[in-house]
Amino acid sequence: MFGYVKIRRGELRVREYEYYRASYCGLCRSMGKCTGQCSRLALSYDFAFLANVRMELSDRAPVFRRRRCLAHPTNKRTMMEPNDELCYCADAAAVLAFEKCRDDVADERGWRRLRARFRKLFLYGAYRRARKRVPELAATVRRLLAELRVLEQEKRPSADAPAAIFGELLAGIVSHGLSDEKARIAAVIGRQTGRFIYLVDAIDDLDEDVARGRYNPLLLLYGGKPSGEERQGLHDALLATLSDLESALELLPVGACPERREVLRNILYLGMPATVQQVLFGKACKKEDSRE
Repeated sequence: MFGYVKIRRGELRVREYEYYRASYCGLCRSMGKCTGQCSRLALSYDFAFLANVRMELSDRAPVFRRRRCLAHPTNKRTMMEPNDELCYCADAAAVLAFEKCRDDVADERGWRRLRARFRKLFLYGAYRRARKRVPELAATVRRLLAELRVLEQEKRPSADAPAAIFGELLAGIVSHGLSDEKARIAAVIGRQTGRFIYLVDAIDDLDEDVARGRYNPLLLLYGGKPSGEERQGLHDALLATLSDLESALELLPVGACPERREVLRNILYLGMPATVQQVLFGKACKKEDSRE
């Protein structure tokens, strides 16, 4: 996805950071195992967060092992062994990444369209494998992205409507296969995370979208780039979204892995607010930072 849902590394204890890094590496390894090596193009901090939410919902006790990988061939790193939640998130990431490439091929021009075509080509095998295991999810993702594309083509001066659709998309991803109270909590977490990602991405892309004349709901809503007062309003709206996320997380009992709960709290209470501050009032936020 976009890479905005990140930890605040300096506020984590060593064992908590080691857990997070192991889960991120475990998701990467699960992608290679479940959907093929090319699917690792879809790896993001956002899906690492969603994978940990799924593991917290299922109270999955993690299993770790020290391994080498292509990115770090000289030293062994602690990695989480693949489990049902990591493999499911590998499938979901492959589906969403491929469908996003389909949209980019239709929407972009020039070099960006060519890059989207190459990325789509590389991801097709991963998408095909994932679709066999989660056909209903694949159909839901395609349907909601099509709805989002239609809404964006209409160029409505509203940020809430497209953000709500992307929120429903992530709600479907996080809650897929769950039932009862867990499904309701997962849907809230997915929905609010999706709204957050869509709005933060729109804010982060303002300068580029102005330069390229591309659709951005905030440019239509405010008649141009938002002023200082309008940015403060966006700041308050995004923090309200995070408040709903935090409330949903705290409904879950602390499970078999206390480090996982602390990582999730770090992301929600510190990492995501820092992202809001950065994209609204600081330099443009880089959507991925491979140093984590």
